[in-house]
This record gives sequence, C-alpha cells and structure tokens, in this order.
Amino acid sequence: MERNLIMFSSVTFAMKGKNILMKNNIFSKVVRTPMYLQNKSCGYSLILNNDIDKAMGILRSNGISVLGTAAVDRL
Repeated sequence: MERNLIMFSSVTFAMKGKNILMKNNIFSKVVRTPMYLQNKSCGYSLILNNDIDKAMGILRSNGISVLGTAAVDRL
C-alpha cells in the first residue's frame, strides 16, 4: 500500500501539523523521515494513507510550513 509523507523543517511543525489534521478528522503519525529523504527535511515527517491534497490545504491554511511530500511503500 502506498502511503504519503509530508516533510517539515522542524519536529515542532510535524507535531503541530499532526494535531491540526486530527482536529480535521485526518489520521497521521509522526515518523522519522527515511534516510534517502532526510536531506529535504529535519528528519521528521507525517505519514498518512490518504487525503494528501486535503491535508496539505489544511496545513497551509493554518500556517504550517511544509518542505515537501513523497510517496512511500514502506518505512
């Protein structure tokens, strides 16, 4: 199953993002960013199974800085 990572500039943004998404009924989990993607982030990301476009919109509208996204099969 393909899942999506949302990468952040700090673990603080990742945790805030998780809380904001939870309030909007989107389940996500804070995870370590895979090594091959860590040069693009602080080392922490959110992983979610769906609603990536909706999640990105919610995060941006709440002032959460997102560095990028990536599709992953496994961590």
